Amino acid sequence: MRLRVCLLGMLSAAAAWAQGGSNYSLFGVGDVRPAVGALYDGCASAGVALVSEHGISTLNPALWSHVRSTRLQGGYRFNQQQIWGDAGRTAQNNGKVEGILGVFAIDTLRGWSAGFGLFPYSSVNAAVAVPVRAVLGSDTITGSYRVLASGGITVASVGVATTPIPRLAIGAAFRYYFGLFQSELQLIPDDSWSVPALQEQRDWLSGVGFALGLSSWLLEPLHIGVAVMPSVRLQTQRRFTHPFPHTGGDTTLEASQQWELPAAYGFGIGYRRNRWQFLGEYFRQELQWLSYRSDPRVQFRALQRWSFGVVRQPHLRGAHAWSERVGFAIGAGYQELYYRVSGVSIAEYFLSAGLSLPLEQLTLLEVACQSGIRGERRPGLLREWFARFSFSVSLGEQWFQPGRRRSGQ
Repeated sequence: MRLRVCLLGMLSAAAAWAQGGSNYSLFGVGDVRPAVGALYDGCASAGVALVSEHGISTLNPALWSHVRSTRLQGGYRFNQQQIWGDAGRTAQNNGKVEGILGVFAIDTLRGWSAGFGLFPYSSVNAAVAVPVRAVLGSDTITGSYRVLASGGITVASVGVATTPIPRLAIGAAFRYYFGLFQSELQLIPDDSWSVPALQEQRDWLSGVGFALGLSSWLLEPLHIGVAVMPSVRLQTQRRFTHPFPHTGGDTTLEASQQWELPAAYGFGIGYRRNRWQFLGEYFRQELQWLSYRSDPRVQFRALQRWSFGVVRQPHLRGAHAWSERVGFAIGAGYQELYYRVSGVSIAEYFLSAGLSLPLEQLTLLEVACQSGIRGERRPGLLREWFARFSFSVSLGEQWFQPGRRRSGQ
């Protein structure tokens, strides 16, 4: 009953809108979200090889075989940016509900688990203002060019994981991608006698894909994780609107297109000793082939991320001191973002830390922070300092009780 009530509450909250803030998300599909949840954020977004009894990986469905209870997870992520550009310095922020994730541990002896999720794949939160100046004869017109953008791609997922042979788990998940990108372009003159120019664009998109995963501890204490997400063909319906506020009318144009979200894959290796894990992961998505939401100044390239972390898992079962039921993680990451702007490659460096705090048996409150630097402080570019705060609640109950098996089963 507790899980069902929490699910309804989180679905109601998922409709909340966030503010603008991450300005490089103007390009392509926005900021690609790695593994979702504070557990993974605390370990530098490592979600391919991180083994956990309560974590729900959105990158590698094979890791669901390690979950030992029925889990339901939801959360929120808040981002704070300090931005330096040609026009000076400003602070912006945005936030978004992390969606719903769940795993049913059906048969813990054979590693059968079923999972579902509704979570963000990417997000767009941008608010940019650029001063403009034009000379027309004897007149000089000044003003600002403003861009506001929001939206992103969401994934609805359902899948299974199992252990076909000892120490080897595999998993697969069906994925339905859908989302909305919306942007507003404003040219606002300082002269009150001049008429502002406004353009609005909305893109609705959808497509079907899947994810495959492998989790192997055949070489224990080494653990290896592999995740593959093949390319997805997305159908987009686009609407341009040009309002004319001085006349009260507008012009609307509609178009449709298909484009491909390129394939992605990840590889991770970890060393496990009791509750401790030492991890290294590599993730790559072939976004150099992306043809969506480009710009004359922008060249797409492959997205690459390296993550390194240390995790101490909490004790979820049995009578333990409170300190033994607390988990924590630290990490460091480097990410080559998938675009060059005016010939300059954009990358980010960050550190991370997280805590898993027990609320009651099998239930955790998890918090994490990632802080780092993105971009370059050059003419026409932005440099961003960011702090990303994640909050997750992970609820657990033992719905499926393991029983004794007869010989031969």
